[in-house]
Amino acid sequence: DGTADCNDSCPGNPSKTQPGLCGCDGPLDNLDTDGDGTPDCVDACPGPLSEPTQCGCNVEVHSDVDGVADCLDECPNDPTKVVAGTCGCGYPESDVDGDGEFDCGCAAFPCAAP
Repeated sequence: DGTADCNDSCPGNPSKTQPGLCGCDGPLDNLDTDGDGTPDCVDACPGPLSEPTQCGCNVEVHSDVDGVADCLDECPNDPTKVVAGTCGCGYPESDVDGDGEFDCGCAAFPCAAP
């Protein structure tokens, strides 16, 4: 950078003579990948999202459109369940024969791939 090391607070970085918001070794202080006005070095979500959601910095996906994001849904492909329960995803928690136990699986219900 042409500045003598004795006057350079960032001698190891030729693009800086003074530490900025990101310090000496970090990326350029003005690098803002997602365009939210916060430099990547201090941005909680420097990627496609500006702020963390219930899924962190990942884009929320709702595969089964049940209103619960896949990152929190134990059954992301079953719109009737968000918790697998006793019978698992794809099967209702029902006691059709009244014996006090859930009738899980294909023997009790027409099967569709869960």
